[in-house]
Amino acid sequence: MNQRLQICLVVGIIVFAMILVRSLIKKKLNLKYTLVWLLAVVVMLFAVIFPDVIFSLAHLLGIRTPSNFTFVVFGFFVLLIIFTLTGIVSRFNAQIYRLVQTQAIMEKRIRDLEKELLRGQQEDGQSV
Repeated sequence: MNQRLQICLVVGIIVFAMILVRSLIKKKLNLKYTLVWLLAVVVMLFAVIFPDVIFSLAHLLGIRTPSNFTFVVFGFFVLLIIFTLTGIVSRFNAQIYRLVQTQAIMEKRIRDLEKELLRGQQEDGQSV
């Protein structure tokens, strides 16, 4: 791998990692949702710093070119990120469902209490 390209890739990966860390510090992202991204940063950095490992792994797995191996690895990371996001959305969907049910129950209780209060005031002869 060309050293100039390697330096550019390392700088790009470090900038991306800094953006991730800054977002974590400012609490724009939650750590448990960012761990997959941080793992991807570590793998990318390892692949750029030690490209011979990528060549060896590609050869070992029977993949003809290291670029195809790289696409397979990052395709795996994309699937992992999509799976993680699907789990997050599913949990949020369940929470929203429970919140809507709780809100509906509370609104019914409030309406029932208001009706009971109105009945009690009318029985006492008070006007509303």
